[in-house]
Amino acid sequence: MAMEINANYNSYAAQGMAQSNAVNDAKKKEAEKTQQKAESKEESMAEYAKKLAKLVPSVEFKVGNSYATAKNGKTLTVSPALLEKMRNDPEKEKEMKELIKGVESMTRLSESLNKATGWTTVFRHSYIDENGEYRHIALIRNDFMLNMSDKLREERRENAEKLLEKQKETAAEKKEELEEQLKEQKEAEEEKTDETSGKTRAEQMLEEKIAASKDGKVYMDDAEFKTILEAIREEEEKDSKKQQPQVGANLDLQV
Repeated sequence: MAMEINANYNSYAAQGMAQSNAVNDAKKKEAEKTQQKAESKEESMAEYAKKLAKLVPSVEFKVGNSYATAKNGKTLTVSPALLEKMRNDPEKEKEMKELIKGVESMTRLSESLNKATGWTTVFRHSYIDENGEYRHIALIRNDFMLNMSDKLREERRENAEKLLEKQKETAAEKKEELEEQLKEQKEAEEEKTDETSGKTRAEQMLEEKIAASKDGKVYMDDAEFKTILEAIREEEEKDSKKQQPQVGANLDLQV
């Protein structure tokens, strides 16, 4: 009788161990699948970021939750949460790709303007958060002023102060005449603005940002960036229309 009990017990024990091993094997396989999915997702995210980086060749494309902290160079950092939204929403992807292309256009325009006006970019960092909001910080250096001697810099400052004082005196003596001149000048500028291209207006906005900067630091928020971007796009559209052949321009009629 004891032998029968032991045999049954051993049979049940073996069956229990087999079931336990099967459950453990299933859990292990499921864990491996989950890990493989995570690794596959991470790899595809990296590949996706590489494709987006091609839209902004003028800067280093990064994935993160804030600006780059480098003290030099040009970067664009995009929130990983935004990238996930873009991958799952074609409309969001289209919108953000246009924004990223805009960063490239703005960067090229800014660097061209700096080169023409004697400024050098120390760093230029942009960031697009999870909601698609753009922010920008840059540090630019005026090489002309840095290379100027202390004596010459002081002379320029004194001359500027004298000129400002003289302008104040002139304004006080001929207030009415000055107001009339300012009015005419404003009307001329408004007329000129109507005739200027979108890119020229974009350059003017960037120049204003530079002029308002303190210690060479330039900040830009989402609204300012999109205003400049719209001006750039207007100019690009005008250039595109100019390049299109006119109907009948090359028509050769023979009678």
